[in-house]
Amino acid sequence: MSVRRRLFPAFLSLTLAVCPAFSFFSAFPALADAPADLRAAFDAEVADDAKEIPLFNGENLDGWEVCVRGLGASDPKGVFSVEDGALRVSGEMYGGLTTVGSYSNYRLTVEFKWGDETWGARADKARDSGVLFHSFGPGDGFGGVWARSVEANVIEGGVGDFWIVGGPNDGIAATCDVVKRGDAKICVREGGEPVEITDNAQGCFQWVGRSPDWRDVKGFRGPNDVDRPNDWNELTIYAIGDAAEFYVNGVFVNRVYNLKPTAGKIQLQSEGAEIFFRNVSLLPLD
Repeated sequence: MSVRRRLFPAFLSLTLAVCPAFSFFSAFPALADAPADLRAAFDAEVADDAKEIPLFNGENLDGWEVCVRGLGASDPKGVFSVEDGALRVSGEMYGGLTTVGSYSNYRLTVEFKWGDETWGARADKARDSGVLFHSFGPGDGFGGVWARSVEANVIEGGVGDFWIVGGPNDGIAATCDVVKRGDAKICVREGGEPVEITDNAQGCFQWVGRSPDWRDVKGFRGPNDVDRPNDWNELTIYAIGDAAEFYVNGVFVNRVYNLKPTAGKIQLQSEGAEIFFRNVSLLPLD
């Protein structure tokens, strides 16, 4: 591995900390037209011999730990199961499926597809799930159901929203360049106001194309949504140093920096709606 590759995460973290609005990509002339593009930086810096790590083997839940609200590792209703090579999350009970291993400085790829079932208080609400990363502590550490973490939300109309899964004293923080629309904080790729959040109660950083008319109803579609409602979709998370960037089907949707923590486990949520996952894999930077 080159010295440049070994130093890249530290360089990125320092650059964003000193001047978060400045594009660190000025150090990479080829990326000058993409000032917020962690994807391009990752592709330029990833080690030639880096190996993709499959996190889900398509056969069983080896490498994952189950946590169901109120039941811990017990899953009598089969909230998390494998069906036809895909990971099925029934949504019937709230919970999380968490990797045994912890990771930092990577590209995480997850394919997802909605099922038909919805449950309980969210039976007629927008189908909801999420990919949580940089997770730490007990599997039910926040709200008795998920490990403390940060989230790329997977919800109808809001795929790619960024949430903190934790409270104000959990040491979690993120900054995003946003424009404000009432109480909403909408990510913009350039020219926004830097805003920090440290608590789930502060709300999310909405993805760049989120509809101002979003409603929490099953089947909601916004005019700019890039996910496909009845097909497989790809969510990609680039987590490098203290920055993270989300893409849905190859389209940029969100970016945060000054992120804490910068490493941890991966979680997949069960949150009232049936959803399927496949091709869950992670490519480390080096």
